[in-house]
Amino acid sequence: MSRKRNLLLFTTSFLGGLAAGFLLTPRKGGQNRTWLSENVLELKRWTKSQHRTAKRKGSQEINKLGKSIQQGIQQNIPDLYEATDGIPLSDDDILNE
Repeated sequence: MSRKRNLLLFTTSFLGGLAAGFLLTPRKGGQNRTWLSENVLELKRWTKSQHRTAKRKGSQEINKLGKSIQQGIQQNIPDLYEATDGIPLSDDDILNE
């Protein structure tokens, strides 16, 4: 609950500061809206770029982890066919004949 409250407090404070900044700025409303729309578009592009990069790097890390797990299993768990290859068993031995 505390995390949600802190996030809500931070977001509210940020938006309140942003609103106060726009109200107290010496520029006219039209200039502020133009500046804001340009920077929002730039931020949107940057966010999409970061999302693509994070997705690609995340996939690479998951693949590395999968390969590492597979290698660890292969190294630590013996191959049963190789492990039992030297045991002399015939059909008669298995059927106790």
